[in-house]
Amino acid sequence: MGSLRHHNFGFNINPPLPQGTQVSINMSYVPLLISGLNVPVEISTATAFRTTPNPPPLSSIVVMAHFDTGASVTSIDITLAKHLKLIPMGQSRSNTASGPLLSPNFAVDISFPSTDLSPFRNLQISSCNLNFNLTNAIANPNVPQNFGILLGRDIMSKWNIIWNGPTSTVFISD
Repeated sequence: MGSLRHHNFGFNINPPLPQGTQVSINMSYVPLLISGLNVPVEISTATAFRTTPNPPPLSSIVVMAHFDTGASVTSIDITLAKHLKLIPMGQSRSNTASGPLLSPNFAVDISFPSTDLSPFRNLQISSCNLNFNLTNAIANPNVPQNFGILLGRDIMSKWNIIWNGPTSTVFISD
């Protein structure tokens, strides 16, 4: 493993980082209570599609992603998927709070800007309707409440995540 870069997503890092930590977030408990844990991600056209004889143009955007421990798979807002011109790859049934939903799947690459977390390449994800505002995300991608991705347990299960509630500190490493 190379040298580690630490990114605090605009929040003060205190206490000091444990050895091997790749991401540390320290914030007031109020944003965690109001909107949960949200971090910036870069989502782009899957690598597999960029190596075909006639690859689609690379589409990429940095948006906020919400940690959704109730989601088995990562999902993208359908408006965001259309904006990125992602290619549908079948459908899957999701159990949502509103009941079962059949939604298109997509393959994407997801990375975590300014961190040493390993990117996910050619990840098959689902889609859903979030209260995502693309215009606002383009103007200011770091608004925690405007998330275009739900990070599911498919990604979180690859990480060591320590959420210290009393200190409102989150450590993530892979």
